[in-house]
Amino acid sequence: MAREVRMDRADDRSEVSVVGRGTRIEGTVVAAGSLRVEGEVKGKISAEGEVSLSPQGRVEANIQATSITLAGQVKGDLTARDDVSLPADSRLDGHIRAQNAVVGGVVKGNITAKGRVELGPRARVEGDITSTTLAIAEGAVFIGHSIMAEEAAQGQETIQHARRMASATSASRPSGSQKAG
Repeated sequence: MAREVRMDRADDRSEVSVVGRGTRIEGTVVAAGSLRVEGEVKGKISAEGEVSLSPQGRVEANIQATSITLAGQVKGDLTARDDVSLPADSRLDGHIRAQNAVVGGVVKGNITAKGRVELGPRARVEGDITSTTLAIAEGAVFIGHSIMAEEAAQGQETIQHARRMASATSASRPSGSQKAG
């Protein structure tokens, strides 16, 4: 049975709640301050502060927080008001929406940032990146489309429009030449 777990104290919003090793939570985790995950969470995570995931942590949840740092493995989407950081050994199967994103590990999903996206030398991104600035280190792998500057404001609509136009153009081309007689 899934239920909501609130991890807060009304008198202290700077407190860090911890899901310790060996702990498994299924449902919704809501933290008034920050949250550190060393165990497992399946469901949804929401925090007023930072969410950090240790290398041993495993999460199957959408995460919403001020900032997010993942050193473990996550299946779900990340939404941060500020920055998202994924160190070299991290893995995300999901999308990122943030102010800035620094990727050192593996991301299978789209990244949308209002500011800068940085791919480190061991990064691998399989998805589209929308940002105003994109920095790709030597050794990084990026398989997808990049949308920059003014186009970033239009986000995924630009990609979808470009794909529709490409499909329409290729569909209207004749498949072979015919000789009129």
